[in-house]
Amino acid sequence: MTADAAPTIRPLTAADAQAYRTLRLAALAEAPQAFGASYEDEAARSLDMIARRLDSGPTNCVFGAFAGADLVGTAGFIIPSNAAKSRHKGLLVGVHVAPGHRGRAIGRALVTAVIDHARHHVVLLQAAVGIANAPALSLYERLGFRQYGLEKKALLVDGAYIDEALIVLDLSADA
Repeated sequence: MTADAAPTIRPLTAADAQAYRTLRLAALAEAPQAFGASYEDEAARSLDMIARRLDSGPTNCVFGAFAGADLVGTAGFIIPSNAAKSRHKGLLVGVHVAPGHRGRAIGRALVTAVIDHARHHVVLLQAAVGIANAPALSLYERLGFRQYGLEKKALLVDGAYIDEALIVLDLSADA
């Protein structure tokens, strides 16, 4: 992919499990404060378990950004509850773009793909983002997310607490 070429964005499948695992582990090693998952927990998952996660159905999914054949970014969508009173809410999770591909609007394209997908399944799209992650907060705000809360000490990474902004995008027609 040249600097001007747009990435290909598509849902990942079980066939992408190895590429996803490689990129995810790199993300967790590079920026442990940016994810709820730990490198150790993710490294312990089998490739088969990751493949099953990627093929978990038409609703929950992970989108990948590809520069040619290389997976260079991800963003996921899950509905964490089947409970009747809360299944109208989904989560944006696992947003990451490999360092060599940042600054090309790939993160925006991935999050937009999740938003477009979420519109068919939920009314509210929520996320949590470290308050020190200014680039992510700025992107989400430009895409219409609004902060509705702050979770103090949301994560504990290498002995340091990370506070997270709780953000939401209302996908209803009257938002």
